[in-house]
Amino acid sequence: MEKQTRSARRKEKPKANQADSNLVLDLFLKLRYLIGVLVIVVIVTFNLNGSSLGVWDKYVSQRDDGKKTDVIFGQNREVRSDEWLVQTPFYLSQAEEDFPLVNEDYSLNGQNMIIAYNSPVKDITVIGKPFNWGFFFLGRDRGLSFYWAMKLVVMVLLGFEVLMILTKRKKALSLIGAFALTFSPAVQWWFMQHVGDLIFFTLGLMTAFYHYFYNHDKKWLRTLMMLLVVIFGIGFILVIYPAHQVMLAYLLIFYFVGLLIYYSKKISWDLLDVVLIGGAVLFIGGVMVHFWLTSKDALLASLNTLYPGKRVSTGGKWTIGEFFSFLTNWKIPFEDINYSNNSEVALFYHFFPTVFLASPFVLFGKKDSEQKLLGRILMIFCLFSIFWITVGLPKWLAEITLLSYVPPLRAILTFSFAACLLSIWFIAYIWREDVIPIWYKFILLAVNAWSYFYAITHSKMDNYFSDFETIAVAVLGTVILAFALFGWRRLFYLAFAAVIIASGFFVNPVVEGTGAIFEKTLAKEIRKIDQQDPGKVWLTEDELYNFTPTLGVKSFNTVRFYPDMAAWKKIDPKEEYEKYYNRYAHTRAFIAKEDTKFILDRPDMFSVTLNFEDAEKLGINYVISKRPLTDYNQLYEAQFTQLYGPDKDGYMIFKVEYPDYPVVPQTQTQENQLVLQ
Repeated sequence: MEKQTRSARRKEKPKANQADSNLVLDLFLKLRYLIGVLVIVVIVTFNLNGSSLGVWDKYVSQRDDGKKTDVIFGQNREVRSDEWLVQTPFYLSQAEEDFPLVNEDYSLNGQNMIIAYNSPVKDITVIGKPFNWGFFFLGRDRGLSFYWAMKLVVMVLLGFEVLMILTKRKKALSLIGAFALTFSPAVQWWFMQHVGDLIFFTLGLMTAFYHYFYNHDKKWLRTLMMLLVVIFGIGFILVIYPAHQVMLAYLLIFYFVGLLIYYSKKISWDLLDVVLIGGAVLFIGGVMVHFWLTSKDALLASLNTLYPGKRVSTGGKWTIGEFFSFLTNWKIPFEDINYSNNSEVALFYHFFPTVFLASPFVLFGKKDSEQKLLGRILMIFCLFSIFWITVGLPKWLAEITLLSYVPPLRAILTFSFAACLLSIWFIAYIWREDVIPIWYKFILLAVNAWSYFYAITHSKMDNYFSDFETIAVAVLGTVILAFALFGWRRLFYLAFAAVIIASGFFVNPVVEGTGAIFEKTLAKEIRKIDQQDPGKVWLTEDELYNFTPTLGVKSFNTVRFYPDMAAWKKIDPKEEYEKYYNRYAHTRAFIAKEDTKFILDRPDMFSVTLNFEDAEKLGINYVISKRPLTDYNQLYEAQFTQLYGPDKDGYMIFKVEYPDYPVVPQTQTQENQLVLQ
């Protein structure tokens, strides 16, 4: 009896300590929505964002506010050109032009800005982009702050809700898992692009689907969940990036069907369900019809481009290193990958091989059927993804299933997302049910260490890691798994948190405002000239092709999701050079005496040199260049007047005119006047 008492005391003491530590966690979680709002308010108040706009300092450095940089913490990521060079400038340009559907600043005939990375637009479709709402009432800079703040905070909250479902309300594990999802390398390296958006909407839909069924008896909550389905559903559809959308749509279908089958006999359908589901379908359908009617020309033009165009994938192309490239993700914020780019190797952390090998112990049997259902759904999707990536399908079947839109490399990222969810589900399950024999746990650890070591040494990762790093990754990764398998929770939390912080917290910088563009001397001069002579077309040489439209200035050469065919037909009526400009493209342009010529720099970039005649056809009025364009004046064709510069970066602004009569040299005019006298 004494032994039992002592044993009981030993067990009670840790529980008491654990209760004390959980008190703070419980309070934090009860206040999580209030804390989230406060975090958003603080970020917006201090005008902070995570953009790498500071990369523009490399090209345009002279500014008027005396600052050298707006970066408070971290570093700009030049590799994220989709963000700092394209998407953020799109958003800022929209703010300058009052958020039109078609922004006239992009080439001669404008660009549809829903197609262009779902930029903020005063249109009903913005219902599906809640992180864009801040632009409408906070303005340009703080609208950008709201975008970053809301997306981060709400993704953490949504991730927490999903993981509370998967882990059967294990709060601490769900919280750290929510940060693992939000600050995953995959999300952080692609935060403003398709991955960040789609993971956000997927988590939102998973939360709404589950609570619609689970809380079916609460009519107000059922209504709220259907409202979220409408918002996140519209957002998911309008991302328009099938390489990730298709696989995530399959995940949502598997998840929804599984929940429907499980709960169909547990709930009583009523008239409110008919109203909510029917209303949601009609509203989403109505928004999509509106989108089609207003944007079909732009959408079809983007689908008919030569690049990316309609790429047909049949799957079955992979390497072992691609599956395990997340092993590099702790290092890439500090040292760029040397065989690809950081974004392409960024994934979610997971222990899928271990979960797969342990599945006989955790996925079978009738006990705890709801939790096993969720694990089974995720496992089925992971196996479905692996089959597509490693084996593939015939072309006809790939097209029917829409998997033809999914390159295997993109499927690996969505697989890693589901594998991350599955891994957290697995950890929660084995912490609750000790079903794996100890001897088998050691086998799992040995297999994990070997798989990490083999994946590194038999892939391009071997040239990225030193021998010491290879061993360290295999050993430490296995140690973290051991913490999970043996239930050493605090050690697991600490180790996993360290990996999350290293991999995700240092990816994007903490930045104040948008001075990297709008405080530049060149930018202010451009805006001044445009205000004095509005609506004129600007051509920007070198690397500034998306700089001028950001300022609200009509620009010939920009970044386009689809070509301005009407503009190109002015100088290429027979479409002889269509292969250069009929693509998603960064357009570098120059003006010169020589014949117009095109050069394809890379699949998503081309350069065009316009002769004076073609520049006149396109209505080019102002040119930004580092070249002394006034030297062309002696040719008595296009006449350049220098209005600004050169500044410390060498940039000058020229006004160009195209006289329709022979230009008389100034010296000759003076001689004639003397003769007349």
